This record gives sequence, C-alpha cells and structure tokens, in this order.
Amino acid sequence: MIRVALLPGDGVGAEVLEGPTRLLRRLAEQGLVEVTGPWPVGARAAAVTGEVLPEETLAACDDADAILLGAVGEDPGVPPEVCPRPEVALHRLRARYDLRLSVRDIPLGEDGDLTVVRNLIGGSYGTGPADRTYSAGGGEAADVLRLTPERITEVVELGIDRLLQRGGGTAAGRLVSVDKANLYATGRLWRQVATDVAGRRGVPVEHRYVDRAAFELGSGAEVPAVIVTEGLLGDILSDLAAGRAGSPALCGSASIHPGPPAQGRCQGLFEPAHGSAPRRAGLRQVDPLGGFLALVALLQHFDATRALGDRLRAATHTVLRQGPWTYDLAPAGVAPASTGEVADAVLAAFGTTAPGGARGPVEVRPEPDVRVPAEVLASWTVDVLESVGVRPAHARDVAHVLGYADLSGIDSHGIARLPAYVTMIGNGAIAADGDPVVHSDGGAVALVDGQGLLGHPVTTVALEEAVERARRYGVGWVNVRRSSHHGASGSYVHDVATQGLVGLVATNTGPIVAPTGTGRPYFGTNPLALGVPVAGEEPMVFDMATSAVAGGKFEIALRQGLPVPLGWGLTAEGEPTTDPAAVFPGKGALLPLGSDRERSSHKGYGLGLLVEVLTGVLAGGPLGPQVGNLTFRSEPRPPGTSHLVVVLDPARLGDAARMRGEMQRMLAELRGLLPVDEELPVRTPGQRAAAERARRRADGVPLDRETHAALVALGDRLGRPLGAAARG
Repeated sequence: MIRVALLPGDGVGAEVLEGPTRLLRRLAEQGLVEVTGPWPVGARAAAVTGEVLPEETLAACDDADAILLGAVGEDPGVPPEVCPRPEVALHRLRARYDLRLSVRDIPLGEDGDLTVVRNLIGGSYGTGPADRTYSAGGGEAADVLRLTPERITEVVELGIDRLLQRGGGTAAGRLVSVDKANLYATGRLWRQVATDVAGRRGVPVEHRYVDRAAFELGSGAEVPAVIVTEGLLGDILSDLAAGRAGSPALCGSASIHPGPPAQGRCQGLFEPAHGSAPRRAGLRQVDPLGGFLALVALLQHFDATRALGDRLRAATHTVLRQGPWTYDLAPAGVAPASTGEVADAVLAAFGTTAPGGARGPVEVRPEPDVRVPAEVLASWTVDVLESVGVRPAHARDVAHVLGYADLSGIDSHGIARLPAYVTMIGNGAIAADGDPVVHSDGGAVALVDGQGLLGHPVTTVALEEAVERARRYGVGWVNVRRSSHHGASGSYVHDVATQGLVGLVATNTGPIVAPTGTGRPYFGTNPLALGVPVAGEEPMVFDMATSAVAGGKFEIALRQGLPVPLGWGLTAEGEPTTDPAAVFPGKGALLPLGSDRERSSHKGYGLGLLVEVLTGVLAGGPLGPQVGNLTFRSEPRPPGTSHLVVVLDPARLGDAARMRGEMQRMLAELRGLLPVDEELPVRTPGQRAAAERARRRADGVPLDRETHAALVALGDRLGRPLGAAARG
C-alpha cells in the first residue's frame, strides 16, 4: 500500500488540495492508501518554524512513497523579508530524492492529452550551486546549461514509455523532441541522443526547434502525444499548452526518480504547476483541477493505484467538459463556481465512475461534521446580513427561517444558502434595503409587492397580513410578486400552526424541472407546504417539492461527493444519470415527482403547474423560464419569484380544539400501523423533523466540511468571523 505525505504549502495550495485531500482520506478509510499530514513547507513553514523544510516534514517525506504538494512561493500572509525564497523548499526536495525527471500532462479536449517530459536536474536547471553565479554587485550572472547523454537518454526513454502506455505496447500518437540545435551545442547533443534512443526503441521521432514547437502549440496546430525536451524549454512549453487548454490550472506535474528511491521511500513529488497565486489566496476562486490532475499522476505512477488514477482522470475530465467551472474556465454568460463547488463535482463524478467508465455507486463520504449551536448561527447570520446593508428586522427574519431549516434537518435550505444570498445582494440581483408594499381593498385578499428584497422578510409580511385577515374574515389569501428565494416553506406554515391556525404556502422557483415528455427545464421545484395544529405535540408540517427531489439535494450531493439515485435528474442530452454534476447547476434538468410516465410523473408535472398558476399567474409575476435561479445565474437580475400564503382559522368551521384532537388521533393511528419492515415504521409528516429539532437544539447544527469552510470564508471576508464550532 502506498503512503502519501500531504504538503499544502503556500498561497492557494491548501485550497487547491482540499478536494484531493478529501478523496485521499476516503481512500485511506477504505484501506487503499495511507495518508499523513498536512505537513508545513515553504513560506508558511518558515514563518512558524524559521525553516522552509522543517525536520518533521522531511521525516514524513522520507517515510512516504509520494509527496502531494499544493504550492511553494509567495504567500499573502508571510512578509517577503520573513522568507525571501520559499521555492528553495521545492529545490531541496528534488535534490534530496534525486527527482530529476518531470512529467506534465495537459488535457486539451478534442485535441487529446499532451504529455511533456523534461529533465529537472541538469540542463538549464543545473546540478548544484556551482552552475549558478551572481556577482556581488549584480554586474554579471551566469547559469550553466550542461547536458550529458545519460540525462538526455532517461528523458527520452521515459517519454517513449509514456507513449507506449497509451497504446498498450504500441505507439499511440506522435513523439516530438524539442531542442535549439541551430544555436546550442547542448541542442545538437539532444537531437543526436534522441534520434539514437528512439531508433533503438523502434519508435518514430519528429524534431522541432523550440520556437517552431511554441508556434504550433499557440496556433492551434495538431498536438503531439508526447514532447521530450530540456528542462527550461519544457517548463515554458507545458505552460503554453495549459494556456491552449484554457487555464494554468490544467497541468498536473510529477517530479520523479527513475529506479529505486534515492532517500527513504520517496519515489516522486506531485503538484499542480500553477504556483501559489498569492493574489487569489483565500478567495476560494481558484481552479482545483490542477490538484486533481496532480493526484491523477500520483495514483497512476504506482501499479497498486493505477486503476484509481484512471478513474480520477475520467472524473476530472467529466467536470472539465460539463462543468461547473471556476472563473478561468467559465464560458461567457455562465456564473463561475467556487473552488469547493468544482471539487465537489469531481468527487461526485469519481463516486459514480468505475474503472473503464462503468457506473457504480462508490461512496465518497464527507469529512466529520462541524457542529455549531443554533443560536450562534442565528446571531451570526444577522451580523453578516447587516454588514451587507440588510435591515436588522429583515436579517432576523432570514435567520429565523434558515434556523428552522437547519434545526429540522433540511440542510439544503439552511445556513448553506447564506453565501448565495450575500452574493446576489452584492451583484444587485436582490435589494438589501426597502419595504414590501401591501395592496388591498381591505378584504380577505391582498397582494404584496416584494420590491426585489430577500424573500424571507417579504413572505413574513405576507404571512402577517394573511393571519390578520384570517382572524377577521376566517381566511386570508395573500399573493406575492417581485420577491426572491424565501427558504423552507415549512417554516412559515409551522409558525402559523403554532398560533392555532391552518397555513398553506407555495412558491415558484427558477426553471430546473423538465415537464413530462421533454428533457428541457421549464418549471422550478415549486414547493407546496401545509401546516396544521395538533393537540399535545408540534404541528404537522407537510413540505414537499413537486419535483422528484428538491434542488438542494443535488447541492448536498455535490458538496459531499456522492452520486444521486436514478430518477432524480437528466443530463443536457435528456439521459438519466446518477452524476449530480451532469444535472446541477444548470446542466440538465430535474424530473417531476414520479420521475417517469410509468411512475405517474404527469402528476408531479401537474402539481408543479398548479403551483405556477397559484403563484406566478395570480400574482402577475414571471412564469417558467423567466423566473430567476438562486444557485446559478447567467446575469445578475432580480429573480422575480412569486409566492402564495393562505391562512385559515379553523374555529370558523366548528370546534378548533376538537379538530386538533382529531389530528392527534389520526396521526397516532398512522404511526401505530403494522409496518411491512420493522426497520421502517410508518411516519407522519414533520415527525422526523420535530425529533431532529430536539436533537440539534441540544447538540448543535451539523455542517459538512465544505459548507463550514464556505461560511468561515464568508465571515472572514466580511469581517464577521464565525466561531463556537466543535467537531461532531
């Protein structure tokens, strides 16, 4: 079993490796690899220990078969005078383990993959300090470019090995050797040795001057399968190829030692090639695909894990083709995803892709929960929203609804939504300040104009209007237009039912559900909720999406790296899938309740249509595809969401106490029915959520690792740090 030492390093290193680390730890739990670390290295290590390579890190690397490195380089948290040359750590690691060969793989889409093999020790990178001179006054400097036939041979041999691996023993694609033989003596030696080695191996080789090779990569000419070249030339050409692929993040780099380890167990160091990117550090914007591609190279290097590497490569390429994409790759008109969202998508694709492309529900579970007291989340939510201009009363309304969802176990609609709300306020899609406007002739019916505000305070106003009318007229019917996402509809009907009233709430949402018979989305998940008071216990709350599942289920699957069941969604081509990244956000379509015609999906489609009529049509708001989405948007425009709030006073129909007692008796009878499976007793709507609220009030709200990290980053960015967290 291979052992991997994790060295996140500087700048964006930890962010880029967060997703690959999650995967490695899951593989370790399954007994497929061993993982140690994270270990300090680079500028951050120097700031704490005074050394770019502390002894504990060296010992861990000696004891590992491979090193997975995030980056070493400039770090925004470390003043340059503390560590002027953090890259020395990388040079020392290469020298310690004699990692003298570099292999970089760049995915070029329809052009195929390009592998660049070069030397890291020798050539322009030298073999030691004697190859670099710098005069005391800075008047002259020299770097010696020295090559031997042995150093050239091992590069070309490895390049041919990689070429043959693609073709299963026969050459697959072109081998190109790059040099500067028209100027440098080392170039002439390179061309001669490359010709000899390729001839001995029986593999055709094409020769290119480096300027011609650079032109071909930049101009869109046909790409070879493998390039072999000297170190500096290969460094430049591989970066140019990554630019052709679309991003510097699309380059996984392996530094390896040929033959038995030179020191300890270490056979190679694997890293993304983009460096520490200090200006992007801490923003959770950077592309994690380079980290995954580095892990692909690591896993493929060892026989015991090569199949896992092939599988991760397929998953990474799936996300590269289908998204989501960070800012560097997102097409025009497509909102960029965060680092974590892209990592989640890769993990989800890995969890549903077996070697050879077969699909299988291989679980990649999340890290242990972080638990935060509900009252801490509530007060922090208010602080965060006030910091971006939301009125205190409105912020408290949002915190109340999010808190209900978090306590009830509806994690898709709780605190995890807060970053999206803040983003939409920041880009102007949601108004931070203002008041909803109530239009009414004084009767039982009213219309609320939400003025583009957060949906929670808007719906709270509609609820208050409906309750007041129900007390006066027996029923209050309030439609809402020009609102936005209002969270878990069950929160509102629960509040109504605790007042002894019956509540019905519906809302339309952005188009992500395909009506029966098409693969194109038209309606939202269009949830519908009912709350009824019950004698002696919490209200019965029935809260359902009219789709097969709520869209938030896909968000959770992506965050946790899990597949979804068949019947939840379709790809953009209309094909059933278990890959959440192929469906959400904005890739394919969710299915209506029922999933397909044989399971009566036309009824779920009809319920979604019913909600659209009761909300958008009656309120005079946008319909279907004209409604904006919360989780993915092509442009920052108001969502234009419509709601319906209906409140009934049951006392107008007879004895309200009798009704509450009848509800209690019916629910008790349902729960007492003999179950088909003793492990799966009959439950009633809201029963599980009520029990969950009791547990979470006592134990705190569990947040998966990615959600917690996103909230911490949000708080740090706004100067409102999130505290009081504990491991579950």
